[in-house]
Amino acid sequence: MPKRVTYRSRMVRIDLADPAVVIPAVTKLMVDNWEETGFDFEFRPSVDMYRMAVEAGLMFVMVVAIENEIVGYCSMAIHPHMHNPKVIVAANDALFVKKEYRGIISGRLIRAAEAEAKKRGATRVLWHTRAGTPLAAMLERRGYAPADVVVMKEI
Repeated sequence: MPKRVTYRSRMVRIDLADPAVVIPAVTKLMVDNWEETGFDFEFRPSVDMYRMAVEAGLMFVMVVAIENEIVGYCSMAIHPHMHNPKVIVAANDALFVKKEYRGIISGRLIRAAEAEAKKRGATRVLWHTRAGTPLAAMLERRGYAPADVVVMKEI
């Protein structure tokens, strides 16, 4: 698990989390995330689906807390690639940090997620982000390169 660090004289913790426990605690953050970057359909996350994915070893969830307040979270799906099972892919499902804590805290959460993915055997990490955002720029500065374009339409 990542080291505990001090941020502005306050203790920062980044830990793995149980979705059944943490999702109810971060619902407000999840709604804020959806309003900022979500899609044009109703937001109704399933605690049961997250729990089953974590229990099956197909996902992990991390939270970042400053003192006792959760200020961000990251969920990552992890699985062998269908075209080559030796390539283990970790792909983010969600990443969100309250605006006032972005920057250093976001970077630490991303590094913690990368380390956890590597610990679980991942050889590739994929982040879903909108082009032209500060997150996309930060990821590119950290060595990530655009790889795909995702398009979507309702049918």
